[in-house]
Parts: sequence; structure tokens; C-alpha cells
Amino acid sequence: MFAERHTIQLPSAPLSPPIIKVTQESPVQIAQQYITKLEAVLKSNDVAALSSVMHTDSWWRDMLTFSWDFRTIHGLDKLSTYFSENLSQTAPYNFKLKESGKFAPSVGTPIEGLEWVESMFDFETKVGRGSGMIRLVQGADGVWKGYMIYTALQELKGFEENKGERRPHGGNNSLIGGAIKGNWQDRRERQKEFLDGEPDVFVIGAGQSGLNVGARLQTMGLSCLLIDKNDRVGDNWRNRYRTLVTHDPVQYTHMAFLPFPSNWPLFTPKDKLGDWFESYASLMELNVWTKTTIKSAVFSDETKSWTIEVNRFDGTVRTLKPKHVVFATGHAGEAKIPSFPGQQDFKGNAYHASFHRDASLTGDATGKKVVVVGTGNSGHDIAQNYYENGASVTMVQRRGTYVISASKGLFKLHEGMYDETGPKIEEADIAGQSLPIPAQFALNVALTAEIQELEKESLDGLRKAGFKLDFGEDKSGIYRKYITRGGGYYLDVGCSQLIIDGKIAVQQSPDGISHFEPNALVLADGTKLEADVVVLATGYDNMRTSVKKILGDTVADRCKDVWDLDEEGEVNAMWRPSGHPNFWFMGGSLALCRTYSRFVALQIKAAVEGISR
Repeated sequence: MFAERHTIQLPSAPLSPPIIKVTQESPVQIAQQYITKLEAVLKSNDVAALSSVMHTDSWWRDMLTFSWDFRTIHGLDKLSTYFSENLSQTAPYNFKLKESGKFAPSVGTPIEGLEWVESMFDFETKVGRGSGMIRLVQGADGVWKGYMIYTALQELKGFEENKGERRPHGGNNSLIGGAIKGNWQDRRERQKEFLDGEPDVFVIGAGQSGLNVGARLQTMGLSCLLIDKNDRVGDNWRNRYRTLVTHDPVQYTHMAFLPFPSNWPLFTPKDKLGDWFESYASLMELNVWTKTTIKSAVFSDETKSWTIEVNRFDGTVRTLKPKHVVFATGHAGEAKIPSFPGQQDFKGNAYHASFHRDASLTGDATGKKVVVVGTGNSGHDIAQNYYENGASVTMVQRRGTYVISASKGLFKLHEGMYDETGPKIEEADIAGQSLPIPAQFALNVALTAEIQELEKESLDGLRKAGFKLDFGEDKSGIYRKYITRGGGYYLDVGCSQLIIDGKIAVQQSPDGISHFEPNALVLADGTKLEADVVVLATGYDNMRTSVKKILGDTVADRCKDVWDLDEEGEVNAMWRPSGHPNFWFMGGSLALCRTYSRFVALQIKAAVEGISR
């Protein structure tokens, strides 16, 4: 709804009236002087003094530090209001700059004409510890002030993650009651079945979303039960089409606490990833019930808890009473499966992309005429799969698609951050989320243009082949499409060259589909495409549709729509309050699940312990 409002222009000129003043201070001196002054203003709750440290047109992105939500505050007036409402309860202090490494104080030029001093820093509040980034811009008067500031809670005091120096002991003498009451294996069997208590948190789905958040929750001391309808953990990937591999490189896709081995392939085949998920669940000691579905779920506003009935694999029904529910069934909701006049008379096979497994499983594809409606990731992958199995394939494109290659452009997105030269992943995750999303869009314009030039030959080839390209709102590329639409792009793993070479045809149809005939699909302009198979790669609905299907209207009607951006520029409902009490949406790519599972777990832990207001 608000996505069109988030196209901004970053300054390429001084942010205050011109007064010539030259500074010889180093980035370390500038950052230290600033962080000392900023801490003094915030620690003293002197909101009136914010103008001495923040530009009038400043931005502050905050995740759970000053309020129990994600907020992006733009402009000094709004920032003053935000701190007036929240600063006294949080009382930040002990600000410390990063002293070494990639995120120590330095000068950066994110775009031509804009220069800033940036640094990572750590801090404390009454309830926790956090990290953030400062980005300082010098006004024409020579004064360095905050232009883009980021603060993010990383842990709760007294409820830190049990890792590193706080890792569990593991010896028999650490077991409550001693080994006489059961060794580790004995106790694990009881824990997995929740024979001695209720789970604090009930997670629906054991893919990357559920596994990451489950690991985070348990490491914070909350008992957690994950359920999944599939036979095995990892089947959510194993059961997808045979040729699928991850579209992001391995350095970007690590899971919480357990990075992939250094000899892991750059892109992970789906079955290999499914096996990794299964191993991860075991190694992280996650309590997962597979072949389990929900029979009923009721939330009590009086007790602030859930009553959930589940159908187990053996036909039994189990009743559970968790405090919180995390909905982690995937990035999107139910498949959008359109129907068209005459479809029931079609003699061939027509199905949605979500049902595709492999062209070789549909009988002999050789010589078959296949029409794929849609040109996103799934549409391209399925078209390539049918072509490689001998079919004659035509893709129907309704509007432009952003294309970026996995061999060139994709690596530019992660260069120096999530690659073999990058910083440790915990710091990369902080820096990677530290800019307001509208600012990320603005900075991505230049990056998208750079990638476009790098891939000029293939993009020109696609145009000549009749494929329509779209570089996104404000030509800001893939991230904006992902976070606001959840689609409209293709990470090219080979299909583009097939289109360029004329091996896969492209048919434009801006007005969509008219109807089916017994042996053809007819487009809105009357073009008839003979077909034996029609694959509808038409996307997925909002996640609320899955909530409605699994948990019912009563729960779904209290939830907000998921994805796209709110008025401030934060993602709607995902990883933050959903609209329904004690109910959380968890989804996204492997990297986003790793990063944001921390924030979901922190919010739940704070609620359980009575810390959040």
C-alpha cells in the first residue's frame, strides 16, 4: 500500500547552509566525538538536544531497542516524538565503537556526492544489549551529525543465549537429579514428546523459518515444539521440483549457530539442503513432530495462551497449551490458481507450478507442447526442466521481469559482505539490516545499473528474443521486488540463454489469458498456443490465506496482511507483532530467517518473562 511512497533521493549536497570549514580529524576521532555526544543526549533523556546530534532530515531505524517493534523514523520532529515516548524507559548507555575490522570508523561514499563517516557500535539499555551503526554526514558548517542511525537489540540481560562461555555443561553431573533419573538420551526422548510439561512456544512448520526460530528460542531457555505435515524434516525442499537448487550462495545462507562446512557447494541442491535441515534439527536438539497436522487452535484473551489439538502420525490426538504460536509455513500463502473458461474441456494437463515435480515424471515429454504462464523463478525453472526433457516450450509473459544471473550479478549483491572476504556473519547481519529500507532501495539504483552493465550482453539478447525486462520501481532491482511483491524476478541459472538462443519461446500477453480450447491456450488478444501441458506459474497469495486454511477465520481475521511495507517503510507483520496476540509470522530466505529469528525469539522471550511493555 505504501510502497510507492518509499522512493527517496539521497542528498548529494551539504545538509546545512554553506559555511566554509575544513576538518583534519580522522574518522575515529569524528566517530568517537559523535558517539560520546549522542550517548550523553540519550542517557540524559534530553530530547530537546537531539538537534545538536541529528540532522533535520535524519533517519533512525530501530529494532526492539526503544520499543518492542521495528520502527523507521524519518525527520527530526518525528524522532523527537519517538524518543519522548520511549527514551526514559530504555535509558541507553555504555556506547562503544567497533575498534577494528571492516566496521571500525571509516569514510564511505555510498553514491557519488554523498560522503559519510560510518562505524558499528555496541550499547546497553535497562533490559538488554544491542549493536548498531552510525552514519554521519558533515553539514556545510563543518559539524558532523547523524544522518542514518541503526539500533538493534541483540540479547536480554539475564536471559542471554546459552552459547560460547554460557554453553551447557553436558556432563552427567549437570543433569537435574543426576544420571539415575535418566541420561541425556533418556531425557531427550521425554523432552521430544513433552511428557513432563507444555511447550512455551508452538511452531507450525519445520523448514528454514521454523528451524532457525526454534534454535533461537531454545537457546534462550524456552521450550519449543515444531510440527510439520511432511514425513521428514527437510521434505519441504525435497518434495519440490527435481532440479531446484538454492538461488543464494552458501556464504549468505548459513543457519543460526551452525554455518555450512567450508567445503559445502556454492549453491545447494534441494535434497542436500533437506538432509542438512534434518541434521540441523537433530544437532540443535529441536523437538519436531513430523506427519502432524492441526485439528483446532483457540486463543484465550483472558489467559493469554493457546489450546491446540494436533493429529499425530499414529492417529492419536494430542492437546497442547503453549503461550505463543509461530507460523512458519513458508514465505507465501496459498497458491494463486486461476481458472479460465473452457479449462474443464482441455484435453491436456493443466496445473499450478506448486504441483510441479519433474518433467520426466509426467510421462515422455519429448515433442510435447508446453506452455508456462509466468516468468518468475518457478516459471523459468519449470520451462528449462521441460526443455531439457525434450519438450517444445513457450513462456507467456504478462509484464516485465527483473533478471539477474547467478554467475555474475548475484555475487555483486553480496560482494565484500557475504563472500570469502567478508566479515564474520554476525557483524555482516547487523550491517546488512542497518539502513532504512527506503535508503536501501535508493542505494540499490546504482548497484542495479552496475549489474545491468555487467550483464549487458545477456540482457540485450533477452530483449531481442522478445522478453520484456523490468528493473523495478525506481530501477532499484531485486530487493525491492522481493520485499514488496515477493516475486517479479528471475535468478538466472541457465534458462535465459535458452530464451536467447530461441530454444524456449516467449509470447507477450499484457492482458493475460482469454480461455482454453481442447488443445490450446488462447491469449487475450486471440493468439492461440497449441498445448499438451499448461503450467500456471501464477504465484502465491498473502500468508494470511494459509493461516485461514490451517487455523481458521477467527485467528486469520485478527492478523494483518504480511509483506509489503507500512507507512514508515518496515515490512508488514513479518517478524514483528502480527496483529493477533501471541502469534508471530516467520518467513523469508535462509539469510533473512537466520537474521530475523533472533528478533522474533527476543520478542517472545521478553513477553514470556514480562519484560516487554
